[in-house]
Amino acid sequence: MGLKNLFWDWDLPRTREGFYRFKGSVMAAVVRGWAFAPHADIIWMETSSPDLVECTKFAEGVKSMHPEIMLAYNLSPSFNWDASGMTDEQMRDFIPRIARLGFCWQFITLGGFHADALVTDTFAKDYARRGMLAYVERIQREERSNGIDTLAHQKWSGANFYDSDFVGVTEEQFKETWTRPVTMEISGAGNEVIAKARM
Repeated sequence: MGLKNLFWDWDLPRTREGFYRFKGSVMAAVVRGWAFAPHADIIWMETSSPDLVECTKFAEGVKSMHPEIMLAYNLSPSFNWDASGMTDEQMRDFIPRIARLGFCWQFITLGGFHADALVTDTFAKDYARRGMLAYVERIQREERSNGIDTLAHQKWSGANFYDSDFVGVTEEQFKETWTRPVTMEISGAGNEVIAKARM
């Protein structure tokens, strides 16, 4: 070939973080899905945006060789769903539509995190302005009207569980008392409790 001193090192093209440079695509994910399907319970392709066309290509591609494989989809809060080009109706129907393609495990890993942050931030601002009325209107009444179990937060703390454990080692053991008469000169009362015990 006329080449002298040919040098190749497949580690040199790696990024600063140590990753190999790879141009991903739906087809690349499909091929990996084929390779891993015999060894996996479920196959998942990471995407950068919610895209029904990508979901369809991936599902049809993987299932063309492994029709029984289950698929997963990350309904990521990192996506800018409003910038996806979907209408509100399409967003509402996205989950059942990809479920029909075989995406049986669809998850939103940070949904609770974002919900907590939103409620805490908006409540704190309102609480600073309106005091306890903000809590009652925004939290307590909403918990009550929606049947939210944490309205009675004491049972979530484990208080009821531990109260039942402590029965017999605290108040319960002192229900029966033994008393004896004493002289008025010593105690100023007719009876003095000298011991409490459960017999």
